[in-house]
Amino acid sequence: MSSQMRWCLGLSLLLIACGGAGLRLSAGPMPEGGQWSGVYFSPQYGEMNMIQNGSAVVGEYKQEMRSGKIQGEAEGDVLRFEWVENKAMVSNRPTETRGHGYFRYKVDKGNGDQVLTGEWGLGESNAGGGPWNAYKQKNKEPHLSSEHRSSGSESSGSGSESSGSESSGGGKSDDDLF
Repeated sequence: MSSQMRWCLGLSLLLIACGGAGLRLSAGPMPEGGQWSGVYFSPQYGEMNMIQNGSAVVGEYKQEMRSGKIQGEAEGDVLRFEWVENKAMVSNRPTETRGHGYFRYKVDKGNGDQVLTGEWGLGESNAGGGPWNAYKQKNKEPHLSSEHRSSGSESSGSGSESSGSESSGGGKSDDDLF
């Protein structure tokens, strides 16, 4: 193998290992009858509850010892989001991990199921960490914890700043879930 080929291969592997921070993902139209709000089941992350308000989408997921939150912006059939996850590895010592990701909303033409296909990445990368797929559960209404609802998925009308729930947030805005 020539040194130029080794260099190209090495650069390609480096770009893959970096997690795809510059992933270019073009949005298409949302499938007919599709909407981001709903309850989904993900083989990787368990039950996910997501609520859309305009282009903003917030959600939560929980499976065994891990729980997390996502927030992002929907454009057509693509949702780009950031996530934060807590794992209860040792009693009273949860570990927190953060990153970005994306979902593409699809309808399975064979059976009509509504599915999300996507990926997650660590830190600023929105890919490269692993797959994140889910299917929408029928006849289930999404529910978010009161902490999540008070952090931006509802309008920030009267009283949201005087509740005191963000006083220890280190300068976080009401729209910042993390």
